[in-house]
Amino acid sequence: MRWLTSRIMVAAVCLGACALGAGVFVEARVLVEKSVPVNGAIVALPPSYIEIWFTEVVDLKVSAMALAGPSGAVKLDPTHKMSPKTLMAGISDKLADGTYTVNWQTAGDDGRVVKGVLKFSVKSK
Repeated sequence: MRWLTSRIMVAAVCLGACALGAGVFVEARVLVEKSVPVNGAIVALPPSYIEIWFTEVVDLKVSAMALAGPSGAVKLDPTHKMSPKTLMAGISDKLADGTYTVNWQTAGDDGRVVKGVLKFSVKSK
């Protein structure tokens, strides 16, 4: 009898885990597929723009990018779509050597705003 009770408990736990796993797919959010510059990259030439590819069509109305470096905020051109799943912003200021942080936000198919951070470094010497 104890053996049967243990089997039933194991089966219940497995079914519960499967149900939770299925819920993960329902909760999917827009994710970054790739970026220019690549997250974590060390580049010899300062980039002239930031481009981010996402896994879903993005909503330009809530999309934004901000760039900060060793001396503070860096001026970017307005964020625009290059394709339904791609955001881009030109870099207006000259970038000195150092580490830069891109803060971005957008919304995907479900309308929920998602935020993230990408980093890259410029090392020209």
